[in-house]
Amino acid sequence: MKHDKELLQRRFSRNLRTYDTLAVVQRSIADRLGSELAVIDPPVIRRGVEIGAGTGFLTRHLVRLFPAAEWTVNDLVPASREYLPPVTGTGTPVRFTPGDGEAFDFGQSRYDLIASASAVQWFDDLPAFIARSVAGLAPGGLLALTTFGPENFREITATTGQGLAYLPADQLSALCRQEGMELLFQCEWVEQQHYPSPVEVLRHLRLTGVNAVTSESWTHRRLRQFESDYRAAFTRHPDPTEKNETEYVTLTFHPIILIARKP
Repeated sequence: MKHDKELLQRRFSRNLRTYDTLAVVQRSIADRLGSELAVIDPPVIRRGVEIGAGTGFLTRHLVRLFPAAEWTVNDLVPASREYLPPVTGTGTPVRFTPGDGEAFDFGQSRYDLIASASAVQWFDDLPAFIARSVAGLAPGGLLALTTFGPENFREITATTGQGLAYLPADQLSALCRQEGMELLFQCEWVEQQHYPSPVEVLRHLRLTGVNAVTSESWTHRRLRQFESDYRAAFTRHPDPTEKNETEYVTLTFHPIILIARKP
């Protein structure tokens, strides 16, 4: 499906502050990518770019791990700049470039590291973006991505019929290999977050901006049907051995992390 980038920009722009505090899964994914980059024995990183920085979950790792690098940081939302570190640990300015990360112009820059966390699932043509990223890397440069797999938000897809077309991990790694990349690291996992009600699930999606699949409004009738269907399919009851537990509904996340090197 073609993504409405204007809608995506509006939704994320409206919820940057709450995203920074409520997007705990996205934060933990960025933390994991930062940890893997710290031990991957990367080349000397002189120039790097981050696509879709958001409120800087990954950015803060990058400027800490590679403080001497010249960093260009991109996000679709111009106000994202307010959340990002202005300089690295060595005082090197961090350049912010707003705009659609899928169309970022790598030019002849020959970056040593191109990184992105929880952003490329919104791209219309991920294979083309990966190809352009590889072309923008210097020899030995790294492409480090996190995205989500087919199980992501499966409850939402099942109850609304709407959702993103997530690529499986093996297909993502195949795309990198097709561009001549050497896969250094890949992992995926599935985890579930618990919410007291389907309405709270919707509230979480709205406050983190990740409900930008459609601009369709919710009528009272549709909301009641959604809540009924969601409760019927995804209510979980507490373990009887646990005290002070109540029933809850689930929301599934399926993170994927990939790091590949250009020969």
